[in-house]
Amino acid sequence: MANDDVSLDIYPGEVLALLGENGAGKTTLVSIIAGVQQPTHGEIIYQGRRVRFRSPRDAARAGIALVPQNPRLVDAFTVAENIALAARLAGRKLGLREVRSRVRRLGENYGIQVDPDARVWTLSMGEKQRVEILKALILDARLMLLDEPTTHLSPMEASRLLDLVRRLAAEGRSIVLITHRLREVMHSADRIAVMRKGKLVGILRREEATQEKLLHLMFGERMPLGRVSRKRGPGSETVLVVEDLWVRGEHGEIAVRGVSLDVRRGEIVGVAGVAGNGQRELFEALVGLRRPHRGRVLVAGADVTSARPSVRGRLGVAIIPEERLGWALVPGKSLVFNTALGLYSVPGGPFRGFVVDWSRARAISKEIVEHMKVRVSGVDAPVESMSGGNMQRFIVGRELSKKPSLVLAMNPTSGLDVDAAEKVRGLLAEAADSGAGVLLISEDLDELLEVADRIVVMSKGRVTLVAEKPFNVEEIAAAMTEG
Repeated sequence: MANDDVSLDIYPGEVLALLGENGAGKTTLVSIIAGVQQPTHGEIIYQGRRVRFRSPRDAARAGIALVPQNPRLVDAFTVAENIALAARLAGRKLGLREVRSRVRRLGENYGIQVDPDARVWTLSMGEKQRVEILKALILDARLMLLDEPTTHLSPMEASRLLDLVRRLAAEGRSIVLITHRLREVMHSADRIAVMRKGKLVGILRREEATQEKLLHLMFGERMPLGRVSRKRGPGSETVLVVEDLWVRGEHGEIAVRGVSLDVRRGEIVGVAGVAGNGQRELFEALVGLRRPHRGRVLVAGADVTSARPSVRGRLGVAIIPEERLGWALVPGKSLVFNTALGLYSVPGGPFRGFVVDWSRARAISKEIVEHMKVRVSGVDAPVESMSGGNMQRFIVGRELSKKPSLVLAMNPTSGLDVDAAEKVRGLLAEAADSGAGVLLISEDLDELLEVADRIVVMSKGRVTLVAEKPFNVEEIAAAMTEG
């Protein structure tokens, strides 16, 4: 049961934060309010009258906007076309010229710029999230349901967005903010509602709340893990070398400009930067999905610059992408199927030539679910039946089960609760302690400061700083906006 007898009031002009670990029922609750899902029991009273939203269209026409954790946009359309389509579904007609103008104006006003003529499939996850927020603003929603809106944003972008949230509430809008980041709650919320295992277990005013109280409500007696500790330092053997790499973006522009870096066994190298500064294109080039314009990529001494992604798999590379469905998981298929496909050609995996040993795939799936504490009805369930956080737990568990020599990860803890994020960071540290090199591209600077041995900062496609411990936060933040 995703929601169990939840009763909640939302007031005009307030920011109501909704906390809870992955699978607590937060996304289900806002999905029901937004007409995406139908409740089994209970009622919604909106602006003084009982309503039943049978679709997102009904909710949108009533002035309710859901900004989902995983953006729901038409990839083949431009940003402006997506927003115009949303306006049409909400019963409003906006021409593309007007939409473009509003996107630019609101983007400049609120610091969430995005090209209105860019096709959605060319955007990073952070940029897609901006489109969803701009869509809600352009439709002038009175109740905005923000599901992990800062997940794919840099600390500076997140701070600006939270300031925007307060501003919108001051204008009389109602804001429901789902987040796992306690500092965001303490900064932005008027009230804080906490869910655990589908139930609403407490509501506190911000001045009553402390981190200890909130964690206790979220996890009960099972408190989150401590900070990540390392058992060993980097070795001398280099497992990844990137030499003078230049990569073109989707429109033919140079997105990565002469990037050089290396990763040694036992080392975690972080890549920091504001979303849209070449990190996505760098990641795609490293995993083999985008052919570099110039430069070289070497894995364990082998030149893989122009090699297919499967070659990296045979060389012991594990890949944790930021997009779960479509990149890391096949929608509509079971956990067992996704385990088998993800472990293709891996020694000890479920493939025997071109034949799948399904009993072996099932056994590995069960091991991953148990080890990663994935909440799912069973390994035959479709991957969409899991929450976003549980999808990520499964992906990380599957990739690290390969015992890789190199891990390429991009925003691996996005959308995870405190406990789950700390577990993932701990697993990356364990992989490094076991001798793997880890390249961690993350828009969460705090995460990089916690786990990285070195931090490479990117701005406008270039490396603007290579930082060593002890890290200078101000220097790193300045390098993220350099150029």
